[in-house]
Amino acid sequence: MKKRMVSVLMMMVLALALAVPAFAGDQNYQFAKADGTTSHASGSIEGPAVVTGSAGNYTVTIKLKNSGSYGGITLPASYGFLNADLNGAPGGDGTYEVTATKTVSGGYTYFTFSGLADSTFNVPVQLQTTVAGIHSSTYSLTIDWL
Repeated sequence: MKKRMVSVLMMMVLALALAVPAFAGDQNYQFAKADGTTSHASGSIEGPAVVTGSAGNYTVTIKLKNSGSYGGITLPASYGFLNADLNGAPGGDGTYEVTATKTVSGGYTYFTFSGLADSTFNVPVQLQTTVAGIHSSTYSLTIDWL
């Protein structure tokens, strides 16, 4: 009887341990440039990324502010797209296979993409940004998990 009770308890602990990876949770990150330094685009990040799913197919949602401070002046910002290089994560293979779904709400832009194999992989991305409606550029960055 005692052995059976221990076996049942061990099975319950194992089942719980296997269930935990199904939700990765919130992860802090920054945008890094090719040389590994932090990009000024990191100042647009609002809170941690929300990472859900399980190994082989994580979904990542990031939230960016629709304004930024440039030389002490706050200017409006918008984001045209975010492309992710998931097959090449974490190093990148130069092919951006996924265009994130974009939602704009309440002064923020949300980008969501799925298919990340490992939630610890840094993700090479292209982020198209427009500041004050006059300066527009696409930046090659990396979502660098902290």
